[in-house]
Amino acid sequence: MIPLSFKGYFLRNYFNDTLLIPAALPLVLWLHQKFKWRPAEARPTWSEIVLHWAVWSVAAEVVAPHFFARATGDVWDVAAYGGGAIIAGLIWQWT
Repeated sequence: MIPLSFKGYFLRNYFNDTLLIPAALPLVLWLHQKFKWRPAEARPTWSEIVLHWAVWSVAAEVVAPHFFARATGDVWDVAAYGGGAIIAGLIWQWT
């Protein structure tokens, strides 16, 4: 259970967005490995991270609001995707 003092604006609105790339990119790259589009067991490169950040940002914040009534485009979501991507990229490159 999270204490009430930690339940701020960031946790309610953007924390899950920071997890998009760290959670989804490994699965997507695993699929790329299965289709032999990339080397097996290679770490994500910065170009892959940036490409997927850009594609998912456009898909979620530009395209999705045109197809889903409850979806809204938010530039801060894109910033949260980028923050999560940078942190994950640093960890992936460091390990």
